[in-house]
Amino acid sequence: MRLITKTVTALVLSALFSKAGAIEPFVVEDIQVEGLQRVELGSFFTELPIRVGETLDDARVPGIIRAIHQSGNFDFVKLEKEGNTLKAIVVERPVITDIIIKGNKVLKTEQLLEGMEGAGISKGEVLNSFVLEKIEQEIANQYYSNGHYHISVEKKLAELSRNRVQLHLTINEGGSAKIKEFNIIGNNVFPDNKLLSQFELTTGGFLTFITDDNKYSSTTLEKDLETLTSFYKDRGYLQFKITSTEISLANNEEDIYITIVVDEGEVYTISELDVLGDFNFDVETFKNLIPLKAGDTYSAAAMTFAEEQIKQFLGLYGYAFAEVRTIPELSKDTPEAKLRVFINTGERYYVDRIGFKGNTSTDENVLRREVRVQEGGSLSSALVERSKIRLQRLPYLESVKVDTVKKEGSTDRADVIFEVQERSAAQVSGGLGYNDFYGMSINGELSHSNFMGTGNSVGLALNTNKAIKSIRLNYTDNYFTQDGIGLSSNINFSETDYGKLNLIAQSLDTIGFGTNVFLPTGEFSTFNVGFNVSKNELSSPITNSQRVIDFFELLGSDARVDTDVEFDIFSVNLGYSINSLNRAIFPSKGTRHRYGLDVGTSIGDLEFYKATYDYDYYFPISNDGWIFSIRGGLAYGDGYGDTEDLPYFQNFYGGGSSSLRGFETNTIGPRDIQRIRTTQSVPSPIPGAGNTTVILPSEYDQLFIGRYSVGGNARFLNSFELIFPTPFIEDNSNVRTSFFVDVGNVWDTKFDAERFEGLNIEQNSLLQFVPDYSDYKDYRASYGISLQWYSAMGPLQFSLSRPLKSEPYDDTETFSFTIGRTF
Repeated sequence: MRLITKTVTALVLSALFSKAGAIEPFVVEDIQVEGLQRVELGSFFTELPIRVGETLDDARVPGIIRAIHQSGNFDFVKLEKEGNTLKAIVVERPVITDIIIKGNKVLKTEQLLEGMEGAGISKGEVLNSFVLEKIEQEIANQYYSNGHYHISVEKKLAELSRNRVQLHLTINEGGSAKIKEFNIIGNNVFPDNKLLSQFELTTGGFLTFITDDNKYSSTTLEKDLETLTSFYKDRGYLQFKITSTEISLANNEEDIYITIVVDEGEVYTISELDVLGDFNFDVETFKNLIPLKAGDTYSAAAMTFAEEQIKQFLGLYGYAFAEVRTIPELSKDTPEAKLRVFINTGERYYVDRIGFKGNTSTDENVLRREVRVQEGGSLSSALVERSKIRLQRLPYLESVKVDTVKKEGSTDRADVIFEVQERSAAQVSGGLGYNDFYGMSINGELSHSNFMGTGNSVGLALNTNKAIKSIRLNYTDNYFTQDGIGLSSNINFSETDYGKLNLIAQSLDTIGFGTNVFLPTGEFSTFNVGFNVSKNELSSPITNSQRVIDFFELLGSDARVDTDVEFDIFSVNLGYSINSLNRAIFPSKGTRHRYGLDVGTSIGDLEFYKATYDYDYYFPISNDGWIFSIRGGLAYGDGYGDTEDLPYFQNFYGGGSSSLRGFETNTIGPRDIQRIRTTQSVPSPIPGAGNTTVILPSEYDQLFIGRYSVGGNARFLNSFELIFPTPFIEDNSNVRTSFFVDVGNVWDTKFDAERFEGLNIEQNSLLQFVPDYSDYKDYRASYGISLQWYSAMGPLQFSLSRPLKSEPYDDTETFSFTIGRTF
């Protein structure tokens, strides 16, 4: 820049004043400017160090030119005198209106632009040759730090009106250098493989083709060196240090050799531990939060944990900006250290204002009712975090950030600002869907989980597929009262063909109404109570199915004669849930427990109960998206009063993408057993009437075991999943990939195989023996990989799976997927 300035100045001076020092002083009566296109006239005069009415002589000319040029907006400046008018003729430098980058795959465009902006190169900046040189060098530096040494940048300028330009950059990234070898020198206590196992960078492995962990990155190496330092200091090596790090690039510019020289030092023990500071708490309170004591081996991780514990403790009482630091004093003669924990509580803070950002659709009061801190109340860090979790669990919010800002001009007031990112809560759809089990379906849906920004949900759904035709209207008000009591109601009608669901072949038409009241019993727990009433008509062809025969007999009908039976069900339900998951959709940590009891009462025609327990556990393994989860549940049901058994259509089922992947939907557990009467032709007792057919006693019945499932009154399901970042997907907030193992079973606790002993089984039967369907130990298991995507049209799931343990009569599947929703 200096070179350019000197050159222009010299040219201007020589061109304007061929007679140096010959200009006669004059009073400037007017100033005119030529050549301005982009720069405003007012801005130009701001930079001009002379005004109308002032005297101009040759001594001031160089200073005026330098001042104009130093604004950075001009390539050329010329001054002329016309009478008593000073005329400034300028040539503006162009301004960069846009930077368009192509060819970059390794580094994101945002990363490159951010790096250039840090070097003073961005949209709106003035362009000159020096800037162009800096652009190329800055991009190269970013690629060098990521192991790409064959980088080249092609620059083109596209001129626009008003002296503006577009800067086009085409990048040829070339190949990346890979780590060929790690060398650690000076480690006597821990072997190389132990230390290198802590590193994110490697020389390559089984999954390198996915993780690219052998590609050199200066940022990742710096993080690995910090990890190495923490590894030693967490084990008492208080004076551990990395004395040097050498990065060598082979002549082929493709192989990198990294040498790390360390000084391990000695293991230090704690000789004393003191807590110091000006605070209104018992010092023993803080010492109890520190997991170390005198005589223990020093651990940096333990002290970092202790500092965070103390901050959280102080935060409970409104000391939101407390400072805690540990200073070790090392002994000169022995490997011992005195630890001094200094606590500065600062002022106790109170909430001045609670604000929200990003809620374009959701009413602020809907968000505010989830917040547990109060304006004017103590600024409790625990309540702020609890508020954040409650907001994150709303299904119409994708993410929540919280910032605590000290109020300007105050020493004890702060604003709490929640910045939310909303998720699409509305779904209006209709058309064709496909499910590998239900087949083609026609559906229409109008639903909203944040209706008119109120936080209430409403839905109207129509659905028809090969087995189910249904219509359902539901409404839920999560804050039916100001105390947080919620109310949910629904009206539904359905026609179900069980034969097409791998169940025994009947059709059930149901019309019903239900309502539930939700009572909050704690910050993360809810109790619900409600009822459901339904009118049902079961149609069945004349059948030999034992389950159907027993059910018809219960209602005073004979399934061998009658084809229809009607019944009403009036059930009450109770439930209790504890939910500490951090998000409603795709949680990454926390637990959820749900207990339910559904009781069919004597007000209806059937008396039964069904008890269920479901659980979810999510354990984050790392900060980059690796999560371990365990999900599953237990269920049991039975009849009571005049209903001896659980009605078979209330049974539990298993198999399919929502329970046991690798097995076809609803095929796990007991199968339909038909008891077929045997007949024999005998002479008629009436003379001349020929032969007649008689039904033999029940001990001559034949059995037929069909392919249809009848479910069971007991079930357990477990799913173990290792969730990992989805390859090639930058944002995993709506996508989840996992390795899974599913285990479970469905059985009938009242099944008695002895009642079928001695009976013959038909040759065409699915099985030639009667399994013991009461044995819970006949569990199934499968493993595989799953991809879940929460798309605009609803959740999608794709699974590849194989059975680990199955029964000979099970129906298995390798690939399953679901698109859209089934209601």
